[in-house]
Amino acid sequence: MLLSQTARILAHKPFQRGLSPTSSSTVPCRNFWGWINMMFNRVDHARLKVVGPDRLCAEWLLRNGARAKFVGVAREQVNYNLLPDEKTPVQIEELDGTDSGIMYIGFDHLKGLKRLRKVKLHQCVYVENQALAKLAFVADSLEVLEVSSCKNITDSGLLSLKELKKLKQLTTFDLPYVKNIQAVEQELKKVLPQCSMDLKA
Repeated sequence: MLLSQTARILAHKPFQRGLSPTSSSTVPCRNFWGWINMMFNRVDHARLKVVGPDRLCAEWLLRNGARAKFVGVAREQVNYNLLPDEKTPVQIEELDGTDSGIMYIGFDHLKGLKRLRKVKLHQCVYVENQALAKLAFVADSLEVLEVSSCKNITDSGLLSLKELKKLKQLTTFDLPYVKNIQAVEQELKKVLPQCSMDLKA
């Protein structure tokens, strides 16, 4: 319980002041909270071998104040300590990063996921362009994506979503550093004609 509570507290201690988003990483590496969040986001490769990618991804999400939903389970997983037993096979189908401390380093946890079909990234202060590019790890399954109130996202970050060939629904809003959302939408529609888009900056 202490670990998950601590992670949730840390996830609500963002430090954005003075950031100027670019196409490269805008993670505030030199402040204390950013460093702590980075530690919570790193992939534990030894544990990956023990529990597999879906379980490890769920642990990452919950440590950082995000949520996960497993295939065949009605309720969302919101408490690290209430995850199923490590020996119980699980597959993540939904990821909700709302108001969490997930950052681009942690998106390496998506490698190996086969059933993730929905991702919501709302008010994620550490999510920036590199994180969106890593959604390509789940390009074979991802169907629904929302990116909203993420202040470090720029036009180039949204354009990296071209790799998501199975995407059926894309929603964006409150992205102040996206400068030409109409041009972004035109480019995305060329490569994702099957995707319903509601794009606002």
